Amino acid sequence: MQPATKLTIIIGSDERRSHRSLYEAVMKSLLEAHVAGATVTKGSMGYGYNRRIHSTMNEISMENLPLVVEVVDETEKIETVASKIAEMLGEHGLVQLNRTSVFKGAQDCEEGSS
Repeated sequence: MQPATKLTIIIGSDERRSHRSLYEAVMKSLLEAHVAGATVTKGSMGYGYNRRIHSTMNEISMENLPLVVEVVDETEKIETVASKIAEMLGEHGLVQLNRTSVFKGAQDCEEGSS
């Protein structure tokens, strides 16, 4: 096991930055920061500070469903990219950091099995 930090970013699927989806800009920033990997998951229901429920169950409220971007990597790398992403999001999302532990990756296992 080794220490790591999990970065969770929650944004609305309709949020935009310039002419591209905000989550695409976030993913590009993560890729450029060379984080180990990132996953985007689309929520089926959620609400934010405006207390308005967004849901796939009602066509009227389907817009701006929540997207969750999750990343786990070394703490220093995550903290650096998290501050950049928080600045990028402004008031249009939530950035959360959690300390965690991870097993060594599959790459390390493959090297050890040779």
